[in-house]
Amino acid sequence: MSRSLTSSALRYLEEIRKRIDRIRRDIPRLIALGEAMAQPLLKGGELFAPPLAPFWTSEFSGRAGGLMAIAKTKPYGKQNNDVYLFALPDPRRWEAMAEKTAQQLLRQKGHFFAIGCREDAAPAPALAKRIAGFTGGAAPEEGEYCYGDFSPLVTFREFELLVRGWIVTGEMVAACTRAGRMPILWMSVWLEGAMVRNAYFIRHNNLREPWQVPLFHDNHYVPPLAAGYVGNSFLDFLENIRICLVKQADRLRLAGQWLAEAVGRSKRTWVVLVGHSYPEILGCGRGHQGEKPRRDYPLCWGWSNSDLRHALPHDFGPGDTGLHLGYGPTRADDVAGWLKRGVRLIHTSPYGRPAGLRDHARFIWFDLPWRPADATVDVPGYSVRLLPGSSASQTMAYFAILSETAEAAGWDNANCTKEHHGSIRRKK
Repeated sequence: MSRSLTSSALRYLEEIRKRIDRIRRDIPRLIALGEAMAQPLLKGGELFAPPLAPFWTSEFSGRAGGLMAIAKTKPYGKQNNDVYLFALPDPRRWEAMAEKTAQQLLRQKGHFFAIGCREDAAPAPALAKRIAGFTGGAAPEEGEYCYGDFSPLVTFREFELLVRGWIVTGEMVAACTRAGRMPILWMSVWLEGAMVRNAYFIRHNNLREPWQVPLFHDNHYVPPLAAGYVGNSFLDFLENIRICLVKQADRLRLAGQWLAEAVGRSKRTWVVLVGHSYPEILGCGRGHQGEKPRRDYPLCWGWSNSDLRHALPHDFGPGDTGLHLGYGPTRADDVAGWLKRGVRLIHTSPYGRPAGLRDHARFIWFDLPWRPADATVDVPGYSVRLLPGSSASQTMAYFAILSETAEAAGWDNANCTKEHHGSIRRKK
């Protein structure tokens, strides 16, 4: 990243702009991947999200604006028309679990599509040969700052995997509409009537479980979505989020300074990003239920919790700093409760700053206006929007703040920067 910009957050967000532009230039190839996925599904195949990289299984399943009929893991299908969409792990950290999942996949029929680059599949050459298409994305070493084994600490891989994975999914949905079929999309449970609406599509009986949801509507027509409409609309949305963050660079810098000061003074930090893929996608916190926080990461992660009253540790006190990127509306009293304890709080919600929430020396509010209930792209003639934007939006905000934390704390950047600028170009 260019060092000419004075703010670390601005440097990070400028690099994100370049990557959004790069993904936009890649839209024709992502359209082709979406169409290739749609063909076997239209012939009766099932869609699976195996946990080769577990964050995608979590992110892809049960998401507002995503698909309802996703089989997360086993038992996998046995049909030639089944489709497997999975993210590739960091090839530098190809763990035993990924190898086990790869071996299980090799025993399946169907079509494999990978979110990532061909080089990412190098640890599993047999699996790489089965993959019909790669979305492309950032190399794991692209980024800035180092902290222990986290090199780089501020990365771009997570953002690109999320965005490219969702665009391919959206373009697959669009390709299905051009064939006269509409996949069933998940309505956010934060919307009135969503629980009843979603339950309506479950094919329930008293013979066996689990009860399934069909991939397609039986009889619902949606005007065909043009190729590229979903992908470009999603990128337009993300660029608007990026611009909104750029305008708040001073707040992001102060947030980073607060977190750096807490680390430097051996005070507690607590980071909560309310969504599906966190903290798994960052590889820095609890990955699964019951795991302890990683002690080698500079910030401590908490469980995804929309209720600000309970999102931070109950014994948080003076000098401790919490970063909470919320999903639901905020009440002024909930913020005040933490401030009375002497906590420094950094917070945002897509519902906007609530009336009556006063400024405070230990409180930072910044806007992150992804749409409440999450889904972003309008589908004319359909009741649910397509593609969730919260995860990519929160990724931008988190790493922009983390870059300021690293800068303020003086964590090593020279080696990471050298490695980044010297990295080779990767094939898509």
